[in-house]
Formats: sequence, structure tokens, C-alpha cells
Amino acid sequence: MANLTEEEIADYLDLYYDVDTDDSGSISRREFREYLEREERSKREVDRIIDLFDLNKSGLVTLNEWCQVLGLNARNSKRREHALDDDITVLAADMLSNNKRKVVSMYKNILDKNAELKDVARELKGALDRRFQRLWHVVIIKGQYWAYYSHEPKHSFVFRHGANIVLVWRTPIL
Repeated sequence: MANLTEEEIADYLDLYYDVDTDDSGSISRREFREYLEREERSKREVDRIIDLFDLNKSGLVTLNEWCQVLGLNARNSKRREHALDDDITVLAADMLSNNKRKVVSMYKNILDKNAELKDVARELKGALDRRFQRLWHVVIIKGQYWAYYSHEPKHSFVFRHGANIVLVWRTPIL
């Protein structure tokens, strides 16, 4: 993997943090298996890939193992900031970390300018359509909820901010 650009290295690091869904700093076999199965990999292929990255057979893939397998220098690899703001609680997500940060940033910027949540939902939907292409849905709820919906893979995010629960997802284009 020699001669990678900084952007390519950052993309591999983003992938590592996206697979680490519980943000523990390592990837468990369960996280790796769930990610690879979503990518429609066979059970045999999943086991081979996990074994490839889990160099010390601990059941966890560390950032150092990830970088070693990919031929990256872990010390010189710059990590993009992956944490969301402290006042954000992720309730469910099937979205890349970088996109989650963009959604939260858009939401907060729009919320700062609008007192009415109906206006926040309308403007956030428009911003998502412009930034990530159409067809996005935005629901902002206070309190308990139940929801079932279909979404395009990697385009769904549910988070809590204060008393608000924000659901965003993109409809699959058929």
C-alpha cells in the first residue's frame, strides 16, 4: 500500500472508525462480522478477513493491527476528528462518521436560526437534499417514538440533542 495520498490514508482510517460502531477504539469480531455481512460478504470470506486483521488473535482489531495489515504507519497516520459533540447521543446510525458530523453541524446551524422545530425540519431536509442529493426525510420528535422505515444503505442517522430526537434518512431510489 505504498504511495498512498494523505486522503487515501484518511479514507482507510475513516473505514476503521466506521466499523468500530461502539467507538471503543478497537473493532470486535461482532462489529467486523456485522459490517462485512452488510456488505454481502460470505461467512467464509468474513472469517478470512477477520483473521487477516486480528494479528494477535485476541478477538479485537486495534488501529495498530489495521495499519500494519494495510502497510500504513500508525504513528504518522493523522486521525480525523470522529467524535460528535458531547451534547449529541447517537441512537441508531447507518452512516459514515464524517457524514454524521456534517448532519449534526447542519442541524445545529439551522436550529440556531429557527425557533420553530417545523422550520428546522424543513430547512434541514433542504440542506440534506442539496448536500447529499435527494430524497431525504427529516423527523424531529420530543419524547418517545417508534419508527420503521426503509433507507438507502449508509444514509440513516438517529440522534438525540437535548429534548429533541432527530431522524434523518434517504429514500432508496428505485
